[in-house]
Amino acid sequence: MRANRMLRLVLLCGAVSPVLLIVGLLWDGATRDGYDQVRHGVSQLTSGDGGVVARLLFVSCGALLLAAVLIGSRSPRSALRWQRRLLGLVAVGLVIAGLFPTDPALGYPPGARDAVSVAGALHQAGGTTLFAGVVAAAVVAGRDARRHGRSRWAAACLLTAWAVAVLAVTAGVVFRAVQRGVIGSGPAGLLELASMTCALCWVTAAVLRDRPAPGTP
Repeated sequence: MRANRMLRLVLLCGAVSPVLLIVGLLWDGATRDGYDQVRHGVSQLTSGDGGVVARLLFVSCGALLLAAVLIGSRSPRSALRWQRRLLGLVAVGLVIAGLFPTDPALGYPPGARDAVSVAGALHQAGGTTLFAGVVAAAVVAGRDARRHGRSRWAAACLLTAWAVAVLAVTAGVVFRAVQRGVIGSGPAGLLELASMTCALCWVTAAVLRDRPAPGTP
């Protein structure tokens, strides 16, 4: 019984950790000197002198989410098994994004020149894994929900997949356009934050829906 309570606590912590990550990043961005939440990407919080805070947030969220996915329900439905695998991939992406800081860009950190590094490339790989994993998991969950008559959850999943993909791609386009001088400024950071918020809120909802029923050993 005590072991079951501990497992449920880990599951709950893993489920809510994505939302807490967003809250933590918002607070970190609001208190970081030289950081503009509209212009600068969320990933840029992992760089600079205070980057350790954001990196710890990413790693801890990813680790808790992975634990929650591993101890979640064991539905025999193939779609839900794939959903859990994809959410595990999302968790790994979060950990990678936290372990490796992104490169300086768009004047942040203050005084740092734009640069390209192996660590930055690995961070981008982690971020891509995160967003692609959420989109794929949401599509899988949405199609499964539609087949089983859960129209509201199906709509929420498919809308999430669409919103995350469109916002993330648009953020990347705006970021590159500013970086290359095509436009003077743009809301790349705000778009990325919106995409990440949609993605991680959906992850929380998906993990909570997939949790074992009360009394399940």
